[in-house]
This record gives sequence, C-alpha cells and structure tokens, in this order.
Amino acid sequence: MQRDIKVLTDVKDLSELLSGASIERVRLLPSGGGMQLSAELTRAMPERQTVIRQGLFRRLKTPWTACELELSRVTSVAVKHLTDLAPDQTPVIACEAVPGGYQFTVQAPDGLQLVLNLDQLDGSFADIGAPITSP
Repeated sequence: MQRDIKVLTDVKDLSELLSGASIERVRLLPSGGGMQLSAELTRAMPERQTVIRQGLFRRLKTPWTACELELSRVTSVAVKHLTDLAPDQTPVIACEAVPGGYQFTVQAPDGLQLVLNLDQLDGSFADIGAPITSP
C-alpha cells in the first residue's frame, strides 16, 4: 500500500490504518532549510486477513508488515514523554490545522510523543516489507 499525504483526510485515513501499530525508529533529517521526518513502523494488515479453520473452530489470522512514513516541510519539533495515557484510545498519528500551517503528532505506545509543526502537509506512506504471519 502506498499513499501521499497532502490533506487532513489523508492523515485521518492513515491514522485508522495505523491503529495499534508500533514505532520502530524515527529520524529527523535536514532538508532544504527545514527538516524531514522519517519513521519506520510495523502495522497489522486487516486488508489481508484470512480465516483459519481448525476442526470446528475458526479464527482470523492477520499478517503484519513494515512500513515507512515520511513528512517534509517540518519547521519545528517538540518531544514529550507522557506518563498518564490511555493506550487503547491514543492514535499513533494525528494532525490538525493551526494558524500558519499544521500540527502533526506522532505518539508511541510507551508515551513518547513528537509534535511537529509544518507549514504545509507534504508526505508519503508506504508498506516496505512483505507480509509476515505468525504460526
């Protein structure tokens, strides 16, 4: 799967897709007078769920895959560590329009939060690994 990130609805759709994902690595790199965020994640692939039959019982098997999120035009970054959070209700990514641009939030399940300010939404998301299934 591959998607461009240009509008808020792209981020909303991606946020739903990344529900329950884990963040493996995040890098901020200099890019044309600003910064670029590059994040490696592991996500479930509900679009590739299969039904496994074992005798009378059935269960769903969901593969996982590595993916990459990139955001350009980052103007500033704040890093926080939240101690009181509800893990099931916190999205991995979120974005809102603010005066002068956008505020994009990346939150790891352990409470580490990056708050990025962007003058314009410009990014991409792609699955970079083959689907992995557990036995």
